[in-house]
Amino acid sequence: MRDADHDLAAVAVLVVASALALWSFRDAGISWDEAVHLEYGRLIHEYFASGGVDRRALGYRLDYLYGGSFDLVGAVFCDLAAPVLDPYDAIHLLGTVVGVAGLWGTWRLGRALGGPRAGLLAAGFITATAVYWGHMANNPKDLPFAAAYVWAMVFLIAAIRSFPRIPLSVAAGLAVSSGLALGVRIAGLLLPCYLGGAIAVWLAVQLRLRADAESVYRDGRRLLATGLGVAAGAWAVMLAAWPWAQQAPLTRPLAALRRMSEFMGHRRVMRFAGEPLSTYDVDWRYLPHYFALKLPEFIVVLAAVAALASVVVLARRARAVERVRDTLVLGTVLVALWGPWIYAVARGSILYDGLRHFLFEVPVLVASVAWASAVGLDQLRARLGPWAPRAAALALALACVDQYATMVRLHPHQYLYFNRSIGGLAGAAGSYDTDYYASSYGEAGAALARELWRREGQDFLDTRYRVASCAGALKTTREMPANFIYDRRHPDLWLGYTRDDCHLRHRDAPVIFEYRRAGAVLVVVRDLRPRDRERAQP
Repeated sequence: MRDADHDLAAVAVLVVASALALWSFRDAGISWDEAVHLEYGRLIHEYFASGGVDRRALGYRLDYLYGGSFDLVGAVFCDLAAPVLDPYDAIHLLGTVVGVAGLWGTWRLGRALGGPRAGLLAAGFITATAVYWGHMANNPKDLPFAAAYVWAMVFLIAAIRSFPRIPLSVAAGLAVSSGLALGVRIAGLLLPCYLGGAIAVWLAVQLRLRADAESVYRDGRRLLATGLGVAAGAWAVMLAAWPWAQQAPLTRPLAALRRMSEFMGHRRVMRFAGEPLSTYDVDWRYLPHYFALKLPEFIVVLAAVAALASVVVLARRARAVERVRDTLVLGTVLVALWGPWIYAVARGSILYDGLRHFLFEVPVLVASVAWASAVGLDQLRARLGPWAPRAAALALALACVDQYATMVRLHPHQYLYFNRSIGGLAGAAGSYDTDYYASSYGEAGAALARELWRREGQDFLDTRYRVASCAGALKTTREMPANFIYDRRHPDLWLGYTRDDCHLRHRDAPVIFEYRRAGAVLVVVRDLRPRDRERAQP
């Protein structure tokens, strides 16, 4: 295929994926974090609307330690969409749009790394990655950060390839995308650091290669000025929607970084490899474990091969002065992939909810795997002839189709995906956290109503069902008919999801329904009604 054909095919894949995502955004359940972020966004909006008089956003829970880029836009979007969408559907639509932008960013990153073929592979791989797709609609923190992060990496790679003169458009793109990432999580500070590190290495190499120190000084001054401009621009974008940080623009964001690095909240016991594990006892195995189980099998295998090959290539290129930019790109990508994990392990960071705190690594990893795969296809052609890369490309296409089929079966709970190495979602259930966001309650409630209608017929219409759960009224009853009411004190039916053994509460009551996906029980419904009691009439 020609380069133009690769680009056309990638755009076709992304257009179809984007259309499907936007068509199905209403299917997503409500996650734990959404109510908090909706409120935080509203308070930020009130802060600006009042000219800074309403200062509730400056002390709201611990959320004031995070920028409000997505939350403020979400508050404005919810107001604009209010005539046709409730706040949760509106924020799901906005999240989907941002997630789709991340899909396109992954394509662009793959293309920036390895050309149009790598871009096509990146588009196919990321649209077949359920753990990214499943967070698009209802993760208001990790997904926006991931989308901004991958776009920042696109501009960062373009900046490195243009050393020693970074075009203004590239510098501006890097500043805005890095600022948007910082405006969601202060961990986005990594991005300007990557640029600074690349500049430092470039100048060190040039000092060794050139006899003219003055020209290196001129290039260095220009690059450092551009780097400082990018950092300042990113800082300004970050501050734009962060009221708490605006009170001390230089020191408070750094204080937030320190507090987040030492964050000791959310102490809980979770299931990990079949054993109870405290969030305070997470070690280096946690993230590799989840990345190995939550990504498609072929991505995991290719990532392992690519990691080893990249280290070898980097070592060989270290003294190849004519390829210093390519070496810097490869080194930067490796640092971007491994650096955050090493930092988290070294700091003893609190981790939970699978790999969602490291969701930002997924698009970069996928694009890197696509890059390595494109190189591998070229090697196959050179060594074995044209039939070998065609066969390998067909195998990769079939692997993506297989993942698409799995995602359809899981919809709208793609984020629950586990690969076949553990037996899929059914194999992971009970050994790992599955529906930690409790987003399955919506569909479970609707499925319960259908089941009761099937069993009870006309009596169903004449009965008021009082329900309760670990998830609260909104998540539990959102998709239920009007004759279901939430009553925590005197429930007729208890809906328990599997996290924290919620499904084992009222264990003496009979189970009348189980909501399952891909062979795994997600919600258990127990009947708390006395056998001889008349059901309350509406």
